[in-house]
Amino acid sequence: MINLIPAFQTGKSLIEDINSTISTTEGFRIWWLGQSGFLIQYQSKHLLFDPYLSDSLTQKYKNSDKPHVRMSELVVNPEWLDMIDVVTSSHNHTDHLDAETLLALFKSNPKIKFIIPEANRDFVCERLGCAYDFPVGMNDKEELEIEGFKFIGIPSAHNTVERNDNGQCKFMGFVVQF
Repeated sequence: MINLIPAFQTGKSLIEDINSTISTTEGFRIWWLGQSGFLIQYQSKHLLFDPYLSDSLTQKYKNSDKPHVRMSELVVNPEWLDMIDVVTSSHNHTDHLDAETLLALFKSNPKIKFIIPEANRDFVCERLGCAYDFPVGMNDKEELEIEGFKFIGIPSAHNTVERNDNGQCKFMGFVVQF
């Protein structure tokens, strides 16, 4: 038996909690959605970092010699997160760029903005089958303001800092001011 990190809230109770504070104007709220996923709520806006809300990796690797094991239980169906304004993907690994999760979010949030490392645009668009101009690409040292959140791109090392032939980071961190 695998011991997953339990969630504080799951399913409809999590959605009710998020919705109960949407109109709160003081401070901000943050929810951990498992794996590397965090939801920030500020001034009725919602920013979602690197959500992995499916078991796509478990299914993909279930009959391999390296099965994927989640570190935390699934907390919510991504289709229920119908209040998301901005979502990020820091790099191309499935637990940070999960098509099952992201496509459900896009469907539930038709005006969503999607931030990625610019170096990953071709891969992202192929994996998600989205329009080439849909993702908002960033590189390190760039700043961008979307929906009241100011993003600053920083290089991130996934063992080492990797760049494409144009010098753009393949793995990004996002410092966000609000």
